[in-house]
Amino acid sequence: MDKEVRVAHPTIHSIQYLRAAAALMVVFHHLIIQIDVYEAVLHSISVGAAGVDVFFVISGFVIWFVTYGKEVSAGEFFAKRVIRVVPIYWLITLVIATAATAAPHLFKSTQFEFAQLVQSLLFIPHYSLGLPGNVYPILVPGWTLNYEMFFYLVFGLLLVAPRQIPMILLSAFSVLVVLGFVFEPQNALLQTYTSGLLLEFVAGVFIAKAYTDGKLKQLPSVLGVVLLIAGAAGLLATAQVNPFGPLRALYWGVPGMMMVLGAVIIEVNGSVLKSRVLHLLGDASYSIYLTHILALGVYRVIWSKLVTPEATAGQMITFIVGGLLVTVIGGIVFHFVVEKPVTRFLQKSLLKRKPTVVTGGASA
Repeated sequence: MDKEVRVAHPTIHSIQYLRAAAALMVVFHHLIIQIDVYEAVLHSISVGAAGVDVFFVISGFVIWFVTYGKEVSAGEFFAKRVIRVVPIYWLITLVIATAATAAPHLFKSTQFEFAQLVQSLLFIPHYSLGLPGNVYPILVPGWTLNYEMFFYLVFGLLLVAPRQIPMILLSAFSVLVVLGFVFEPQNALLQTYTSGLLLEFVAGVFIAKAYTDGKLKQLPSVLGVVLLIAGAAGLLATAQVNPFGPLRALYWGVPGMMMVLGAVIIEVNGSVLKSRVLHLLGDASYSIYLTHILALGVYRVIWSKLVTPEATAGQMITFIVGGLLVTVIGGIVFHFVVEKPVTRFLQKSLLKRKPTVVTGGASA
């Protein structure tokens, strides 16, 4: 992050592919609960939610990677992150709020008052009215952005001492997590800012640092393959466990970290396959992530009008495949029609440097 270590940043294809996989996992998680009779059979398969944990590790990786070797001020960093994340999140949140008011039958649990709308737009963690006991904004997947914004805030403030960022992050977030375990705060904001999920970002930062320091080149591809497979197996092993709670970062964060580390080791050794389709899905993963709840609401209503839901394997598989296609196509269209043009326009208008659209998932 000093002048003498400025480096060119190549595209890391494996990160793009994992973004795509993580986004589809989250879509699957929300897809299987859309129809009650399907949910009764599939509700215990919670592993799709682990896509968020993979995203958080990727986020830590990306933020270190895109700032490494550059002189980036806190103000510039925050501006880029806001431009990247906020506008389309606000847009979709307002669309959801408007649609939920005008056509509530499209949504299973979207309820809010003006206070929740303001808190959602400002990334202030708060309890959901529609899903009591859960700390969710109006756009439910946006709960992850509350963590993202806190991570960005801390990382940006630490840019004054770039070389020390990984260890300071590890120390600071570890203290917060320990406090969370000890005191078990019920306040929504304190729950978020003392969650073990914060350590997933730190894991991504350390993986990225090992990459930029050249240490991953010393590791064999076979280790990367083993880590990738073991990480995926670790996630699948929890498919019936439902590990939501204080140990989530252990159950899902560690396997997610293994998958990211393994995928990057494989690529460093030149073994990664290049796929335009997966790369596109990675680019569009943030749009897929944000739009899929709205797309699934419409899909559920149409499906229920055309089909009498029965919990047969064939019907459930068809429903899932169709839902994945609808959300992916919708997300890709949104990515090209809204996300990229809006991001480019704001970069050109608000940033002094030549704009570069950082593509990727919810963690980008």
